[in-house]
Amino acid sequence: MNDIDRILRDDARIVLPDEGFAARVMATLPARPRTKPWLHSALVFGSALLGCVLAVAFAPAGASLLQGFADLAQLQARTPGALLAIAFCGALLASAVVLAIESD
Repeated sequence: MNDIDRILRDDARIVLPDEGFAARVMATLPARPRTKPWLHSALVFGSALLGCVLAVAFAPAGASLLQGFADLAQLQARTPGALLAIAFCGALLASAVVLAIESD
């Protein structure tokens, strides 16, 4: 840490007398809106479900999800079923990442 960082950190630790001003301001602020704890997870899972439904709906004709997973197991990633399986897994992965990042 260089000198300017040390000086600024030491200066930030100094308590300034405000004679209750900060407490009065905090008391006049409106209350924080209460959010339901399950709402964020429900929205993420709903979006993942919608993504999966859209992946199935816009899949190439004749694409089967199970056949796609079988194609991926055989390292054939360019078949219509494999593309559907990749899109399906991508939607679920995106929801998992959002939940992991946003967890409290």
